[in-house]
Amino acid sequence: MLTYKHIMHNVLTKSALILLFLLCIAACALQPAAQTPSELSLITADGERLLVDGKTFEVHGVNYVRPTSADPAKCPDLHFGADANCPWDMTPIKADFDRLQALHVNTIRIFLNYYVFGGARAADPNYTTAAPLTHLDDLITEANKRGMYVLPVLMAKYPQDRFGADAYSTVLDLHVRPVVQHLAGRAGVLAWDLFNEPDIGSPVDVRCWDWDNADFPLCFQLAQERLQFIKTLHDEVKRLDPQHLTTVSLAFAKNYFRPEKADMRLADVVDFYAFHYYDNDPYDSGRYAAHWYYGQGFPADLRRAIDELHALKLNKPIVVTELGFPTGAGAKRTLDDLRRDLRTALQVAHEEQISGVVLWPFQPQPDDLLGGLFTK
Repeated sequence: MLTYKHIMHNVLTKSALILLFLLCIAACALQPAAQTPSELSLITADGERLLVDGKTFEVHGVNYVRPTSADPAKCPDLHFGADANCPWDMTPIKADFDRLQALHVNTIRIFLNYYVFGGARAADPNYTTAAPLTHLDDLITEANKRGMYVLPVLMAKYPQDRFGADAYSTVLDLHVRPVVQHLAGRAGVLAWDLFNEPDIGSPVDVRCWDWDNADFPLCFQLAQERLQFIKTLHDEVKRLDPQHLTTVSLAFAKNYFRPEKADMRLADVVDFYAFHYYDNDPYDSGRYAAHWYYGQGFPADLRRAIDELHALKLNKPIVVTELGFPTGAGAKRTLDDLRRDLRTALQVAHEEQISGVVLWPFQPQPDDLLGGLFTK
């Protein structure tokens, strides 16, 4: 038979357990949630280093232009579901990301087509970016789950004749503000790559293939206009998303401080430098060895490009956001040559203490492109 003393003992014991349980819940609520693989930390800059959680971050990246299983004739680019000839399917993208993760890639650079992500509304007011933005979210999530950051090129496939001040409001309203606001503060985004190769003006005039062509006056005017356009773009992106770093991927590193008499230097605008390096094969994809300013070939031109950015003494990180050497029919290099030159380029990057490279996939298979280049 239970006595009053036994009953009270049981009640107090249960009460104590309940109290302990409630205290545990309260204490756990005060602790930060455990970070899942998809919750990457924001990338910051400290002098010439990119940092993550206070530690140096070196970009080991690949430009991701389409799934490896896609037919390039029908689906040459990621259209995020906006092209009926290129239906959106995350299954092959996930498979690619699995392979890239296994090859120690930590960054995916992607291109946000101006028309897909808002520009089409100028011709069709009923066009909506809801589906492309959802697909973009899914891609970023899957990359982040595998420990890979995403570096979006904000302005890709932008019409080359619309850089004047009269175009600013349209560009900002249709494309820039909606996209930047959508991704603002998202930690799995490495930075904003504001524009892809604005220093190439050949769609306007072939003589302005490099906006630094002093032999033809139009090129200087083109450079001035584009510099102001990018400054406007940069300021609006920073206003909307102050947490993310900014850069601009130039075709030639020198154009961060040229033309010499321009009203401004792009080097003074961005948080870190980004440029592309291609050797003189094929002819139209970089031409450092054939360029009037460089012309020493690989790897001397790559080293010079980096050294001149260091010499600006602005204390900013440097990333080569497209590094490519073609192989296959009609190209000078074999796969063995490719791997040799990629190792050389990575050695230059380490010696020059830059913040990494992003490879351009002339080779459709990640294993052919990367080999054992990147390690943890």
